[in-house]
Amino acid sequence: MKFALIIPTRGDRPEFIKQCKFLINRQTLQPTEVIWMDYTPESNLKDITQRYRRGVEQATKNGHNFVVFWEDDDWYHPKYLEWLISEWQKKGKPSAFGVGETYYYHHSLGGLLHYNHPQRASAFCTLLKLPVRMSWPADSQPFLDMHIYKTIGMKTVMFPKNQIYAIGIKHGIGLSGGGGHRARHGYKISPKENRDWFYRNVGEDIKFYDGIKTHMQVPQDHKRIVKNNIPKVQNVQKRKITRINTNPQLRRRRK
Repeated sequence: MKFALIIPTRGDRPEFIKQCKFLINRQTLQPTEVIWMDYTPESNLKDITQRYRRGVEQATKNGHNFVVFWEDDDWYHPKYLEWLISEWQKKGKPSAFGVGETYYYHHSLGGLLHYNHPQRASAFCTLLKLPVRMSWPADSQPFLDMHIYKTIGMKTVMFPKNQIYAIGIKHGIGLSGGGGHRARHGYKISPKENRDWFYRNVGEDIKFYDGIKTHMQVPQDHKRIVKNNIPKVQNVQKRKITRINTNPQLRRRRK
């Protein structure tokens, strides 16, 4: 089956792009195509839904069977795609599928959040079968995951015991979709304990996040200011790259 990753990005967090490519390249199951929705923003409004919608339209036009949403600033385990797609197939290939729980780690705060939501998935852990048969919300409506759940429903899977395959990274760089970058989102603030948890899951990748920590913003509403099983990157098979990109600065950045 052919499938594409759709990556919405506005060009306002270039620190993450190289790492994003690295996380894709080391996936044990490679996508047929990576669709970067990185055209020049058309307004100052949040436009993540618009970028996902246009990415889905492009993937449908290119003849893919399904798409996986992938966000440029989040962390994914090397076996994430292999695991997610295998679980989707076990569930009978539903129209909308994803992970029924979410871990958020706010690196500048040392904050950790865990949500269980077994009836829906967060956008960054969502798979859609093509063609998508639903109406789309307004382009500036940032909660596409809730719209999918309410419109066509979702089937979900929980992470295996003692193995987290995706973590939403919060940092305050660029225009974000939801509210998770704000301290009042309810983070458990325990920097050492949470950092240890983060390292156990991301392993050597923590060097990247520590390396850009000076660029991260501590939210203004904040009152108080081992070994792992991550394999090395293997040789990557060739795949198609599509960049929906009209921004000269972004074109230079991609080279």
